[in-house]
Amino acid sequence: MSRKSILLIEHEASIGEVLRTCLSEFGGWRVILSNSIQEGVDLCMATRPDVILLDTSISEIDALIFIEQLKQHSMDRAIPILLITARASWFTLKQLHQMGFAGAIAKPFNPSTLSTQISHLLGWSEKEF
Repeated sequence: MSRKSILLIEHEASIGEVLRTCLSEFGGWRVILSNSIQEGVDLCMATRPDVILLDTSISEIDALIFIEQLKQHSMDRAIPILLITARASWFTLKQLHQMGFAGAIAKPFNPSTLSTQISHLLGWSEKEF
């Protein structure tokens, strides 16, 4: 079975590289890195990832519009979106689902357990990737 792919949308290059390394080394995933939501929407359409991990602190003027585009596209293709945010505890899982997200991961995150945390939120077993 081919390994799972994750579209990572992170505007800070250094954090993006840390996340990419964590997810590829500890999770065994193929990581597609984007530094903007608009690029993420385009990559989502081109690559059809298994999951999208979105940093919510992206500082774009039209971020909400692009997030809605990303959510719409991911729902059409059944691609779950996980948020990575310092505000993860502000929302219940039910609230996140109502907003169209599969879950949230708190910042700061533990690099060694990040892939396990994502798998747990998505209901994936390690045999799947």
